[in-house]
Amino acid sequence: MVNVLVSEIRKNKRSKALAISALLIVVYEAITVFYTVRAVGLFDNFMYLYKFALSYMDFLILPMILLSFITAIFSTDYKSDTIKYLWTIPVSKKRFFFAKAVYVLLLACMFMIAVFVITCVAGYCSRFRSGMTAALVLRFFLLCVLSSVFVTLAMLPVSLITVFTKGNTVITNLAGSIYVIASFLSMRYLQGISPLASVPHIIWYKNFEGVQNNPHIGLLLINVIAVFILYLIASLIILEKQEV
Repeated sequence: MVNVLVSEIRKNKRSKALAISALLIVVYEAITVFYTVRAVGLFDNFMYLYKFALSYMDFLILPMILLSFITAIFSTDYKSDTIKYLWTIPVSKKRFFFAKAVYVLLLACMFMIAVFVITCVAGYCSRFRSGMTAALVLRFFLLCVLSSVFVTLAMLPVSLITVFTKGNTVITNLAGSIYVIASFLSMRYLQGISPLASVPHIIWYKNFEGVQNNPHIGLLLINVIAVFILYLIASLIILEKQEV
């Protein structure tokens, strides 16, 4: 699987989507920092800076970024007919599938590390410097890690559409966008049903930053994990039976 993963990284390292995603994150972080730094007397703790840095990032921006990569990563081999070649060489379909899933997770981690670094540097270079305790920085890092893992788990099931339709990007992007936007706008009603609506409540479970969340984390974890397991089973069954 490592060789397939390395191949995925090499294949996508010059992708324009990476540069666009990085730019989007920088712009969002710049707006967040500008707004928070200027709110003197209202937000005077580093806690508020990272709280706002993660707010729309977890709920909307990271899911939409991952959607674009998931669609591209799982559809490219179908569109280029590379998948026909892959099935003729000793590459397990399971390894092929898991390599792509791990690559998406690595991308999520990379983007959230960027958020962590930008926010910490901005905090250190601004009026929040005195309040940047080791405990708060570590807390922020943990939230970034949780965001990477759980948003990835919630978004990967969208690729089932790509696998089922043999690389149809239009249907995947449309269905994925509806999923992200509906989960964002109706999070209160879809938690426990939509994994993406459940994820923020898991990330901010028993938080002290003032983010409202559902205390029934067991139900939410079951929702995310159960959907992901069903997705894995369905994807592998389709791949095994699929003739390209």
